[in-house]
Amino acid sequence: MAKVLPLFFVSLACIALPAMAQPPAPLSPTQAPPALAVVARARQEVERAVSYDGRWVPIRYPGGDVPAGSGVCTDVVIRGYRAAGLDLQQLVHEDVVRAPSAYAGWVKRPDANIDHRRVGPLGVYLQRHAARLPVDDAKSYAPGDVVIISFAACPACSPQHVGVVSDRKGPRGLPLMIHNLGPTPTEDDTLDAWPRLAHYRLLP
Repeated sequence: MAKVLPLFFVSLACIALPAMAQPPAPLSPTQAPPALAVVARARQEVERAVSYDGRWVPIRYPGGDVPAGSGVCTDVVIRGYRAAGLDLQQLVHEDVVRAPSAYAGWVKRPDANIDHRRVGPLGVYLQRHAARLPVDDAKSYAPGDVVIISFAACPACSPQHVGVVSDRKGPRGLPLMIHNLGPTPTEDDTLDAWPRLAHYRLLP
């Protein structure tokens, strides 16, 4: 899980449109296809202005969550994927127990309260179970994809941050990223702002 870093952030007459031309209402996470459900739920973290808080807290298992008004970068991913029916708390914990050697660099003793909320173990799970895609090919990014980020270039790089790829694009034509760098989550044009260590797709 990433440490808290400083956040680097005509009036026109209304014209009535015919009913058929009205834009569709935004999909809720329960209405959307799986990948878009992930994005819709992740976007709610932005809309709710969740406060960045990385403290360890006990949570129930499975399906546990920290208080709704708080979270970190991994919680954007976790909450987003729960809207698509995937509980990363349970998935990561079961994988840690099943293959402890794969997580040895990050997990000394399994802890279902926190392991899935740390970027390192979450990245290991994705490496083992998700499709890995190019990081430098802008066309390879799709809504709901997960991006693992380092704030330092390699060889000093390490998994420090994570975000969800949006279904919206910025002015440069790159997909936006939904993430929580603090003090609250944002949806912004930062997909290539830092070194990208990995790009994963967990949903078909």
